[in-house]
Amino acid sequence: MVINIDDKTKDFLGYKEKNTNLSIRINTHKKFSSFSLEDFMEEHLQIMHGNVILDIGCGNGNLFPLYSRKIGESGVIVGVDQSNELLIEGRKRDLPTPRVLLQWDMNNRFPFIEECFDSVVSSFAIYYVSNVVATVEDIKRMLKTSGKLLLIGPTHNNAKELYGFNKKVFGIGMDKNTTKRTSRLEKEFYPVIKEEFVNVSLGKIPSKLVFPDKAEFIKYYMATLLFEESVRKTGLKPHAKKLMDIDLDNVEISKEMVVLQGDKL
Repeated sequence: MVINIDDKTKDFLGYKEKNTNLSIRINTHKKFSSFSLEDFMEEHLQIMHGNVILDIGCGNGNLFPLYSRKIGESGVIVGVDQSNELLIEGRKRDLPTPRVLLQWDMNNRFPFIEECFDSVVSSFAIYYVSNVVATVEDIKRMLKTSGKLLLIGPTHNNAKELYGFNKKVFGIGMDKNTTKRTSRLEKEFYPVIKEEFVNVSLGKIPSKLVFPDKAEFIKYYMATLLFEESVRKTGLKPHAKKLMDIDLDNVEISKEMVVLQGDKL
């Protein structure tokens, strides 16, 4: 089952991810980051053999192998994402665990019955929703008793060097929408989840991307949503050679993410 979302919804969400760009960013983090999201999830994601997990904003399924190792052939991975291109890549992954992948708008009520998931996860996606309260209540509806919620996203301190470089390129720094978006898990989701869930915790994890050279920095930068949004806003699309000529103070990017967890009573 594939459900299409309209262009208006895509505009509201603020991004349309490309599989090639997502792959570049994922591979860059694997090679050059001081922090491994997959290792963190391996340790902290509380799922077990036979569980059913929902990944909201699953992308190309880069976390599916991790889920599969934990829940095995008797579990089920359910993924929703706005990009059919990314879902196609997720379907191609050779895993023993059954998968149900839907193209879906996160702002709509999810098409799943009550108490059907052991865990709901969203990594760098859910802060794009318009109605936090409705989204959290819907997640709670879908979770089984004692089900686990795990949300991950950036903080307002994330990738400041990248925004500084972007200002040199396009004259665009961190705007109000970005500032709000990167603060939503802490300022909007956390208070609601504290009311609806138990054993709620919020933590921040700092890390760094340390690139071996400027070329790798530029490659990563051109694969970011920040670059794509700036191209869309200005109508300019500088090529890599031109970007290499722009002064860069260092080839490091400071990263900081927030981790929000809770259990359904």
